Amino acid sequence: MAPPKTENPMRIALVNPPVPAGRFTNRDLMGGMGIDDDFGVGLGPRFVALLKNEGTRLPVIALAYAAALLDGHDVTVLDQSRLDPHDPAALDAVARARPDWVVAATSFAFLGAELRYLERVRAATGARRMLLQQAATFFAGDILQRGLAEAVSAGDPEVAVRHLARGTLAPGLDGVWMGGDDGRPVPAVNGFVRDLDELPDPRWDGFPLGDYGYFPLLKKRPFLTMLSSRGCPYQCSFCPYPVAQGAPFRPRSAARVAAEMERLVDRFGARSVLFRDPTFSLDMTRVRDLCRLVIERRIPLAWGIETRLDRMDEAMIELLGRAGCRSAEFGMDPIDEHTRQASHRKGIKPARAAELIRTMERNGIATAGLFVVGIPEQSEDEMHRTLDWIETLEVSYMNYEVATPFPGTELYAQAVRSGWTKPIRLDDLLDGDPKLSFNGVIDLARMKALQDRALSRFYLRPRKVAREILNADFVENVRFMARSGLKFARAERKP
Repeated sequence: MAPPKTENPMRIALVNPPVPAGRFTNRDLMGGMGIDDDFGVGLGPRFVALLKNEGTRLPVIALAYAAALLDGHDVTVLDQSRLDPHDPAALDAVARARPDWVVAATSFAFLGAELRYLERVRAATGARRMLLQQAATFFAGDILQRGLAEAVSAGDPEVAVRHLARGTLAPGLDGVWMGGDDGRPVPAVNGFVRDLDELPDPRWDGFPLGDYGYFPLLKKRPFLTMLSSRGCPYQCSFCPYPVAQGAPFRPRSAARVAAEMERLVDRFGARSVLFRDPTFSLDMTRVRDLCRLVIERRIPLAWGIETRLDRMDEAMIELLGRAGCRSAEFGMDPIDEHTRQASHRKGIKPARAAELIRTMERNGIATAGLFVVGIPEQSEDEMHRTLDWIETLEVSYMNYEVATPFPGTELYAQAVRSGWTKPIRLDDLLDGDPKLSFNGVIDLARMKALQDRALSRFYLRPRKVAREILNADFVENVRFMARSGLKFARAERKP
C-alpha cells in the first residue's frame, strides 16, 4: 500500500491528544483502547504506578503509519499526550498548523476528554476530524450523529487514512464510518489490510523521539515501536486485541521486518524497539527466520516482544537472546485449569511456564508477566493461590490489571448480560471516567485491594528493590528512582 500521488495537497495535523491533569495513558495499549495507566490505592502501589508512567511512554504507531500514507500532504505531528486538554499551548499548537483535517488517536479511558478537546479544535480551526482506533470505532455511530467527528476508522486505521490521502473519503467505503446524505451514520464495511507487507514503513519524522521510552525493560534510547503482525486467534474473553485486529493472524515477512529494523537504526538512530504484536511468536518458524536475519546482518538493536508462553520453546528462546531480544511480556495464566479453560486462556501447565521463564532469564531476556485480577471464573481463594505461585517464579516484572470488560469483548457481553454493569453509552464517557470494572464474584473495591496487595508483595520486597537498583545500570537506575521519588513526594504533599 504505497503512498498515493498527491494532486491536491492538504494540511493535516496528526494528534495524540492531551490527557486530563495528573492522569496517564498510552493509546497503543489494549488493542487501541488505551487504558488508564493510573492504578494503586496504597502509598506503595501509587509509587509503583508513578514509576511505570514515568518510564513508559509509547508513540502511537497508527499515527506514524498515517504519516507515511499521507506523504505529499503538509503533515504536522503533535504528540500532546503529556499536556492537559485545557492548557492553551495545546490548542495553540494545533491552530498554528492551520489543518484542513485533524487525524486523532483515541482511548477508551479518556474518549470524553478527547472529543471535548477536538470540539474546541474544530471551533478554533474549522478542521474536520478523523478518529482512529477501537475506542472511537465502538461509538462511531453516536459520535457521528452528534457531530463530534466527520469520520471514524474501523479495522486497520490505515484503510481510512488511505482514503483521506487519495481524496476518496465517502460514506459506505471499507474501513471508515461517515455520515450519509441524510445525515445518518453509514457503517464501515471490512477494513482490514490482508497483506501487511503492502504497507509502507511508519514515518517517524516530526515525532518527539527523545520523549519515548520503555524503562526498565528497554533502557536504550532512542526508542521506537514496530508491528510485525496483527490479529490473534485465541479469543481470550477479556482481551480487546481480537476485537480491534480480528482473529486471523496476519504476519509480515521476516525479510520486511528485518529491513525495517535496519532502517530505524540507520535513519533514526534507534537503539531499542518494542514490537506491538499481540502474539509475536505465534508463527515460531517466522520468528526463527527473523532472528537469523538480525544475527546475520548484525542489526544493533535491543528489542522486546509480547507473546504467549505456549508459543515458545528453549531453542527459539536461545535464538531470540542471540538476536538481541531483551524483554518478553506474556499473560500469566491462573493456576487452576478450570479457570484457564473458562476464560479461554488455554495456557500451559505451571511447571512448564516456570521452565520457560527461567530459560529466558538465563538468555538475557527480562521477563514481564501480566495477571488479570478479577476475571469472573476465578474465586478469591483461587486468585490468592495464583498470586502466591507467581511470587515463587524468577519473573523480573509483573503487571497486575483489574479485569475490565472493554466494549466489544466477550467479557463485556457477559457483564451486561449478567447485570454486573450497564451497557456503556457515549454519555458515560462524555460526563466522566467510565466505570466498568465489576464481576459476579468479587466487587471492585475488593479487586483494587487485591491489586494493591499483589503490587506491594511483588515490588516492595527488599530483595526485589535491591535487585532493581544494584544491577549493571546502577547509575541510571538511581537517577531515575531519585527523580521519580521527588516527583512523587511533591504530588503527595498537594492537598
